[in-house]
Amino acid sequence: MTTTTNPTTATAEGAFAAVMNPTGTAPAVSNVFRPKFGQAKANATSGTGLTPSVERAVGTADQLAQAYQKLRVEVLDRSDRALWEMLQQVYGYVQQVDGSAQKRETRNELIRKIQMRDSQGVASNATTEAVAVRYVFPDLSRQTRNNYTIAMEKARAIDISVTEFANFLAQHGGVGGVVDTVFDHEAEEQATAKELAEAKATDKTTRTQLITRLFSAMAHDSDKELDYAGEVTDWVLPDPKADAAKPKPGAKTDPRYEKGRFVFFVTVRNSETGGYRVVQGNVFDQAYEQQLLASIADRMAVTIPELSAAVQGLEHSIGFGSLVANDTEQLQQA
Repeated sequence: MTTTTNPTTATAEGAFAAVMNPTGTAPAVSNVFRPKFGQAKANATSGTGLTPSVERAVGTADQLAQAYQKLRVEVLDRSDRALWEMLQQVYGYVQQVDGSAQKRETRNELIRKIQMRDSQGVASNATTEAVAVRYVFPDLSRQTRNNYTIAMEKARAIDISVTEFANFLAQHGGVGGVVDTVFDHEAEEQATAKELAEAKATDKTTRTQLITRLFSAMAHDSDKELDYAGEVTDWVLPDPKADAAKPKPGAKTDPRYEKGRFVFFVTVRNSETGGYRVVQGNVFDQAYEQQLLASIADRMAVTIPELSAAVQGLEHSIGFGSLVANDTEQLQQA
């Protein structure tokens, strides 16, 4: 058996591996069989030949971590202000790293040391705030660290200076207050995201309805009838609540337990004749059927106005008329 090895492009994971194994030599077999993100303590030394600027940057992070430990031990009355000023120092450090020409190398070294210390990795797309907070505050809960990170990211988004960060926290009642506050730019982003999500959902619903009508109209317009007497599998599950009580008049049915309108056939192409042989028919519940129809509609390279015009044209040609009163109005607006 011949094995072909293709070169791979450099990735963030590859860069991280290069830091972990700078010599490029083949790792020992015993080092291969290890838990993900695990690393033997014997490899704790860097051995990466770091530049002085990166060493100084990491050294500053070490000083901040030591300062935090000192704060915990010596300041018995851990006032909020003391914590906010500590976070202000980390906030300033983050901006120094991001503004440095050695940003990538510094981040990689901090991530490497976090992995060595915690035996856990850091996401390659983590912000510098998240990396610094993880490095400086190792003993805090994930939620607390996330809140610190969010507060710093929000402050930077609205251009809070380093010297004003502690006051910024105080003005909003602390870290939690900043996290809970929706600032103007966030409100706009949320509103835009909501509008886009609603528009996408409406588009999906409209396309699914149109493809359903198209298939129904095509069935009436077709002069070909499938001659099939084989198995048609009913995949619809019985409603577990059907026997519990009689449904109330006008109560909505659960589409998960109602048969769909169509039968989906599996066919296999006959290579000799070019025709197709029907293998099996499938009846699905309405909910799953809608998923299939939505998937088909999403793959169609036509706009909603084009699809709507085609559906209405076919319906009119077979005497259906418009099945939706406002189709014309929707078509003009689209």
